[in-house]
Amino acid sequence: MTLKPAELLAAVRQDVRQARATIRARRNDLDETIAGSEAAVERARAEAAATSGSETETVLERWRRYAGEVAPGAASAPWTRWPSEPEPSDDGPCLYRVGSIDGRIPALVPLLDAGHLRVVGDDMAAADAVVDSLLVRIVATTRPGTVRISLYDPRRLGAGLGGFHALSRPGLLTVYGVEELKDLLSSLDREIRRIQRDVLGGGHSSLAELPATRDGRRPEPWRVVIVQAPVRGLRDDEIAHLESVMHAGAACGIHVICRDVTLEHAPGLETIEVGTDGTVRTSMTGQLDVTVEPPPPDLVRAVCERAARWVGIERDPPRFAELLPPRVWEESSAPGVRAPIGEDVDRYEAVEVLLGDDPVHALVGGPPGSGKTNFLYALIGSLAARYSPDELEFYLLDFKEGVSFARLASGRTDKTWLPHARLIGVNINQDREFGLALLRFLGHELERRGAAAREYEVTKIEELRAADPDGHWPRIVAVIDEFQVLIQQKDRITEESLYLLNDLARRGRSQGIHLVLASQNVGGVQSLWGRGAILEQFTLRVALPKARRILADDNTAAQQVARFCAVVNAESGARQANRVARLPDAGAPGTFDKLQRELWQQRPEQLAPPRIFDGAHVPELMSVPVRPPGEGVVGQLIDLAGSAATVRFDRNPGRNLAVIGTRADEAYDVLSSAVISLARGHAPGSAEFALFEGEPDPRVARLARWLADEGHRVEVVTELPEPGDRPVPVYHALFAVDAATARSAPLRTAVRRLAEHGPDGQMHVLGWWRTVDRLRSDVVERTGPVRTIDAWVALDVRDSELTPLPGGQLQSWTPRARRALFYDQRTGSAPQPIIPFTVLSDQGE
Repeated sequence: MTLKPAELLAAVRQDVRQARATIRARRNDLDETIAGSEAAVERARAEAAATSGSETETVLERWRRYAGEVAPGAASAPWTRWPSEPEPSDDGPCLYRVGSIDGRIPALVPLLDAGHLRVVGDDMAAADAVVDSLLVRIVATTRPGTVRISLYDPRRLGAGLGGFHALSRPGLLTVYGVEELKDLLSSLDREIRRIQRDVLGGGHSSLAELPATRDGRRPEPWRVVIVQAPVRGLRDDEIAHLESVMHAGAACGIHVICRDVTLEHAPGLETIEVGTDGTVRTSMTGQLDVTVEPPPPDLVRAVCERAARWVGIERDPPRFAELLPPRVWEESSAPGVRAPIGEDVDRYEAVEVLLGDDPVHALVGGPPGSGKTNFLYALIGSLAARYSPDELEFYLLDFKEGVSFARLASGRTDKTWLPHARLIGVNINQDREFGLALLRFLGHELERRGAAAREYEVTKIEELRAADPDGHWPRIVAVIDEFQVLIQQKDRITEESLYLLNDLARRGRSQGIHLVLASQNVGGVQSLWGRGAILEQFTLRVALPKARRILADDNTAAQQVARFCAVVNAESGARQANRVARLPDAGAPGTFDKLQRELWQQRPEQLAPPRIFDGAHVPELMSVPVRPPGEGVVGQLIDLAGSAATVRFDRNPGRNLAVIGTRADEAYDVLSSAVISLARGHAPGSAEFALFEGEPDPRVARLARWLADEGHRVEVVTELPEPGDRPVPVYHALFAVDAATARSAPLRTAVRRLAEHGPDGQMHVLGWWRTVDRLRSDVVERTGPVRTIDAWVALDVRDSELTPLPGGQLQSWTPRARRALFYDQRTGSAPQPIIPFTVLSDQGE
């Protein structure tokens, strides 16, 4: 009959105890016969020695036989006969070799699923050899990833396990610093409680009793914890905490190897005493001297490198479909939202991201190529499958030069869109104003929800939903990728964005508004860090491989985690709260796109598609609805609604428009947009148009033909009339007017008089000047600010040049291609960036 490992271990222990008793009895008999002659004494000693040796050989022979069963292969093989390909197991051997007896018999000690070890003695090299031998055999004989090693070594800061550092890359080895013993023990406390509650569940006394998972694997990894006492020794409270961990740890797969630690109440403890002559004695082998056998350094490195590689390739990543629920849209977001995003590398269970009362917001980081976008797809898809559009809304911005979120909107070939998405912004790295617009919207929504909560006398979104069941109060998740672009400059946008981010971070919890900020690098934005900084509110941290400053400063897990993994930490990056998740490929064909198609087919019939803002797209004028008579369109505002920037032309003084800048194509588009939109708003015959060319431009003739084809009265003029009252509005579009006024003083006077007195008689100037100085010289008689033109559009004009214009004194503006700054004094608001429309294609050219 084959005995189980635990039964074999018990039998071996019994044999050793019997052998020790026999030897002690024989030696006692020897002492009693010493009174005889010297020859008799020698004969007695020889007999006792012979008898003792015979008994010992019997025990050692049985030990050899047991060793092959309880410590097969690499667990007990001498280094000279190390197997070329050790066979790892999910069960693990019962005993491990730490040396040899008489150079022939393996000296074995138990550890995994058995208890703990204490190593004592002053010979540090011999103690290192014992621990190294034990660890390399454990790593070689267990399936890669099923053993996690933690090292607390304040004397050498981890140098004692230098050969094992390859295990740090995939997170199989974690080294704790001088002041981190409490962190280590506290993390073990949490693991013990979790395993007792969630894994053992009161039905089993230890992990060793549990059956394997469906794929034949151990349900939890072993954790081998090496504690080296500092020179001062451990304090009493530290020893008590350590003994508490040891008391409950073995049943939960947590095994401690103590070095130079005095323990009085630790259960299941085997002791290894290191002598000064290179030998040790163990509590398993009693008084038998054990010769230490240091493992060859090359073998240690090879075993660890092999295990580190296997962790990355041996286990298939989870499939995206495995993150999704059996049926979509069946969960309520009232208490919060949860999203499985991957599989725990330790526990073969899902790792979830939670957003609710705690944690409220998430910070995601990883350098290019680390899988940050893939993680966001997994997060968004997992949430979208669980919560309906009535329960959850997404606002998605991508500040990098890419289209990560564009696939969530309707495209040329795939007409589906994610039903939960209310806003999708892509290619907005040059349009920080759009990010600010989103934050303003969320700030207004925060106030709206707060007012409703006060009306119903509640404090949380969950309570508001219960008090107002007919209201529409979904949770909002705003995902901003490369968010640091929004706040990395020192200007008005950064100042207001930081204020709004801080307000949302602090008050969003109660109103169900959650921020997910993602970045390749947050280290350079100083406003995010320090006491009371915004990111203190982002307690959920997700660090992709090689991410920096996402986790706590002393948490290096992101530097060690393997590819296609992420460190998920819900305690502001504290190292004891790390969970490492293997991520699915959420962007491959047949994953997210398939889910989106299914959700789109189930969308509510009345649900509108999301608002799309693509910074690389130039909007077309003809897509804008017709405006009322007298209202011209000069561009599209960079806001959430995609509103048109309009100018109202009436009889009030100053109701003229100036376009300023040297970019001729854009200036033409802005001025033509105003003219065409005015023409569309007026019925034929209810307005007149006069076009002036300061320089020859065939586009002016094309514009005139278009106006005539639409039934409007239009004339291309070479001079301007005197102001007077007209029966219908007359719009004078002056293209490159400064080129002409530089040659003609009378024309300059005519421009000034028409701008000053024309609006009162329904005569308006819509002109293009290359610079502010040229504009001012044309419309200001002497010196001073421009007062006769209320509305202006600045193209490639620096903010310092805008001072003479109304509204230009306090403006911060950085010119950029296909963007302009718009101001209308009538609105009373600050200047706003706009996108000039394209109009050439709308005229059939």
